[in-house]
Amino acid sequence: MASLVLFTLPLLTLAYTYSPAPSPPTTSPPPPPKYTVPCLMGDNRPCPTSWTCTPTQMCTSGSPCGGLCIDIFTPPPVIPCTVGNDAPCIPSSSCTPTMVSTPGSPWLGQCIALPTPPPGVTPCTVGNDAPCTPSSSCTPTMISTPGSPWLGQCIALPTPPPVSTPPPGVTPCTVGNDAPCTPSSTCTPTMISTPGQPWLGQCIATPIPVTPCTVGNDTPCLPKSTCTPTMSSTAGLPWLGQCIATPTPPPSSPSTPTPTPKGRKCGWHGRCEQGRKCVKGWCVWKGDGHGHEHEHEHEHE
Repeated sequence: MASLVLFTLPLLTLAYTYSPAPSPPTTSPPPPPKYTVPCLMGDNRPCPTSWTCTPTQMCTSGSPCGGLCIDIFTPPPVIPCTVGNDAPCIPSSSCTPTMVSTPGSPWLGQCIALPTPPPGVTPCTVGNDAPCTPSSSCTPTMISTPGSPWLGQCIALPTPPPVSTPPPGVTPCTVGNDAPCTPSSTCTPTMISTPGQPWLGQCIATPIPVTPCTVGNDTPCLPKSTCTPTMSSTAGLPWLGQCIATPTPPPSSPSTPTPTPKGRKCGWHGRCEQGRKCVKGWCVWKGDGHGHEHEHEHEHE
């Protein structure tokens, strides 16, 4: 029995200490280099997953068209739509035309993502200022396309220049309307007229017309004016002047009445006709200076 134990003990020890060698780890083969796997168009079996056989040469009708397996970008799904109806599109896209419109047929397109506006820019549709602030308006930023909304951006309206206040004494008006003016003035243009806008001006006093005349003949003049010389007289020629209003003499004191001489007013530099002299602006007969002499002669003139 003892010999049996001694025989089996080394076997048990050997069995406990022996362990098989670990198997090497399983590794997948590395992907082939890009643009090196040949294939035929329409047959993606030689290509890795998500790769597509892409043509790399001109194809001949009736012959296989070869290419290479390329991991091309998978385009997003295309959503067809009708221009003007964004219902099939997601909120960040709009139905954009992809073909020329045909009269009488729906204008077809695709849902394409709208460009993200930069910060501070508010997109809008021309004619609808609802998204804009009160001080801005929807302004076009692109050419309009018939049948499509005219897109733009909310841009601040320019601040109008301050209205200038006319200086004191100046009355602004519209040419052709003298209502704001005084009876002796009329609305006179002060700027160039602009078609379609009121022609602005100011109320300016109407100049008094000048009436030429011959000194000594007050016929062309008004009742309160007289022909006054405006140039030096020339011997042998009529003495020309203008009809000028006669100044009203100040009222005299009742205690010392001033006699009113009879005759004409003195001319330029106090000139009077022969036999008379200028006294206080009047041509009187030469004598005591009050016109009492020869009054009977003056009455017969």
